[in-house]
Amino acid sequence: MNPAIGWVLRVNLEKRVPGGHEQEGVRPVVVVGLPAKIGKPRYPMLIVVPLTTDRAAKWSEASPVLYPKISAGTGGIQKDSLALLDQIRAVDVSRVVGKAGELSETEMKSLFNGIKNLFAHHHKA
Repeated sequence: MNPAIGWVLRVNLEKRVPGGHEQEGVRPVVVVGLPAKIGKPRYPMLIVVPLTTDRAAKWSEASPVLYPKISAGTGGIQKDSLALLDQIRAVDVSRVVGKAGELSETEMKSLFNGIKNLFAHHHKA
């Protein structure tokens, strides 16, 4: 399997401390980065954004750029979901359990817009 940007994968995410703050277990994620595209990584890694079910929570509604919505049926996602841009992480490809589908370039725009803003360099002179 050669994952591509925009693929929706099911990945086994390790348990985190403190519990309940970060996605863990076998979860859907969206591939947003491929280190091998810009160099030879030490290990086969993917940069991913975990997804969670959209329950119209106040925290997600208050920060739509940080938590872009992805509609059910898009990319093989079964329920309306949120991309958790505050939980971007690198995972070894051995954690991939399977592929659910793919998001289109258009569907990826909101994720990349949020990532761009998240990592934007804000410098005050």
